[in-house]
Amino acid sequence: MIVRPRSEFSACVAVVLGLAVSTGYPAGIVAGIAMPVACLTPSSRRSAFATTFAYYAAGLWPMIPGAKHFTGQSAPILIAILLWISTAMLLSTPWALAWTPNSRLQYLWRIPLAEIAGILPPLGLVGFISPLTGSGYLFPATGWAGLLATSLLPGIVLASDHSTFRRSRVWLCLACAAVITLAVGSHCFVRQEAKPPTNWEAVNTDFGDLSRPFEDFVAAQSIQKRVAASPARVVVFPEFVVPRWSDATVAFWQQTLDGCRTRGQILAMGAGVPRKLANAHEMAVDVDMVKSYDFAGAIQALRIKDGGLLPSIPSGSPVNTTGEPFNNTLLILGSESATVYQRVPVPIGMWQPFAGTGVPLRLNEPGIVRIDGQRVAVLICYEQILTYPVLASMLRRPTVLVGISNAFWFTSTPIPRYQANAVRAWARLLGIPYLLAVNS
Repeated sequence: MIVRPRSEFSACVAVVLGLAVSTGYPAGIVAGIAMPVACLTPSSRRSAFATTFAYYAAGLWPMIPGAKHFTGQSAPILIAILLWISTAMLLSTPWALAWTPNSRLQYLWRIPLAEIAGILPPLGLVGFISPLTGSGYLFPATGWAGLLATSLLPGIVLASDHSTFRRSRVWLCLACAAVITLAVGSHCFVRQEAKPPTNWEAVNTDFGDLSRPFEDFVAAQSIQKRVAASPARVVVFPEFVVPRWSDATVAFWQQTLDGCRTRGQILAMGAGVPRKLANAHEMAVDVDMVKSYDFAGAIQALRIKDGGLLPSIPSGSPVNTTGEPFNNTLLILGSESATVYQRVPVPIGMWQPFAGTGVPLRLNEPGIVRIDGQRVAVLICYEQILTYPVLASMLRRPTVLVGISNAFWFTSTPIPRYQANAVRAWARLLGIPYLLAVNS
């Protein structure tokens, strides 16, 4: 296949845009808005697919070390590379189908359709680095209008560049002027980001891998002390700071939860909740053991015996090493109670549809919970780098955005920065405050 200069140049631009997005900085995320222009400029459908693949391959390179760490040190690097290539190819397909050799005016509807195809399941389950993510930085506090403008902008650019009809050019110039006016106007009226509600606090932790023996009890003691000392009414802790929440765990937390109710305090924390509970006799035994066991004394004895180091096991997946089916949740405890389930867990790593283990896919869950009078949209870790969970929550008009994540296993990659700035971008688009709690 002969590669024409225009296609070659477009591929280079796509790689640069992909690398910019992969940094996770706001400027890089905004640069991703130009992806459709670069990827649909080539002169053939095959070249358009190759250019789009170059964009996704460059933008998703953090998947390789991230997938390697998530699946465990024993997993071959080849699996991570295959996941990276497969994802880039899947996400490139809608854009290849959107390419057209005919009237570029068709891009005004072809580009939005390609974006929708990459957002909605099944592709939406791996719908990374969407061009729409940067809309909050470009059109703050504009909501659906900003999303629409972001979606139409590349089509306007492509159509105006190729249009030969005077009337078409006039309408395209007017559309472009409207988009520019929306961007400038929104920045003029929104000079500061919305501040979190009074007496709300998000706590970042550095617990690391809580799947190691006894580490979860150390983390639990730290959280309980922090909650007791916090003057905030709502305290948010990261994803999976309690690896296994059960009746036995409730007994261990009872005193802290009673204190929260007495003070009118609300505790929101990430927890793994088993989907299959033990029978009543086994659970009663667990509760009695928790009530009678001196965890602090046992941990201190182990530290003295082993020279200050707790026993550990090789780290694999950052969540639930037992293999039992469980729900990844945000538990609301204390003076209010509710449970928010993760809607889209990490495919293969957490969601294992054919194995009967891991975290279930819950696309129909609302992702919205009422806390302290606020309508809170919750994004749990992996959901923060997708678009579908955010848009589904936008339909329910949230007033606060809360993100929780467990980032210890990929702190050496730009993924945590991308997550944080993506959450910030969506909050800016909606004109609402956000809180982010991360365990590293």
